Amino acid sequence: MKIVLNPKTRLDVPVEVRKVRPDVVAQFDNVESIKRLPVWYGNRRVELSELFEISIEGEFTKNLSEIIIIFEGKGTEKLRYVGYKMKGGRIEVHGDVGPLAGYRMENGELVIFGNADHYLGSKMKGGKIEVFGNAGSFVGGKLVGEKYGKGMRGGVIVIHGSAGSYVGHGMSKGDIIIEKDAGNFPGYGMKGGNIVIHGNTGLYPGARMSGGRVIVLGKVEDILPSFYIDDIVPEVKFKGQKLKGPFAIFIGDVLMETRGRLIINYEKNLHIIKELEELLRVEELE
Repeated sequence: MKIVLNPKTRLDVPVEVRKVRPDVVAQFDNVESIKRLPVWYGNRRVELSELFEISIEGEFTKNLSEIIIIFEGKGTEKLRYVGYKMKGGRIEVHGDVGPLAGYRMENGELVIFGNADHYLGSKMKGGKIEVFGNAGSFVGGKLVGEKYGKGMRGGVIVIHGSAGSYVGHGMSKGDIIIEKDAGNFPGYGMKGGNIVIHGNTGLYPGARMSGGRVIVLGKVEDILPSFYIDDIVPEVKFKGQKLKGPFAIFIGDVLMETRGRLIINYEKNLHIIKELEELLRVEELE
């Protein structure tokens, strides 16, 4: 069963679509129920059919794996909470999407064929999110003011482009894979899980981390002095794959009670390695 939603006019204010997801649709057996699904258009509560043309292919089913919801057309970047608490099935956005896509997602697939705004996959527990463009800040993170560990708690996020700052902020489980670059503070306050950045990243990856791994295959702008180098290895394993190095493995953040692992490409980060070597020489002289 495929449900295609196309805005009747270009969306010019935020639209919250928390209820437009496969596990809700699975409860229905007629088109009228789908048309009446509540959405918020700015500060106004309206029915789905007031904003979207709705086309349906296939028979109604309660099998989540057979339900696909597709958002397309002009203004998809105004959509908020796409895939909120999603429990299965598949949602596609053929364009950009607004903040909090995949928020508290539990299962299923969310695929975005454009860019994603801030808080992608925030507090998600399971499932998979795939973004073919770029993503904003706080990917897989917690909300401001929440304790560390309240971020992503399971699932997989794959971003084929770049991401902003604070990737995996306060995450405790799950995997985040970024195929290009990331901003400052990836893995800030993380307690578990994995963040793999194939490109470069900014300042202080792993700051205040107490568990998990941040792996950077590109260049790191700088790391905190509260990390100490533990080993240099030729490769690192991640989900059955071997990431080729060599890599420098750091343990930290020592300001926290427990320790995570910051793993950075050795050859691309000689500016950091050499600075540490110079500090060690000074300590030996003293």
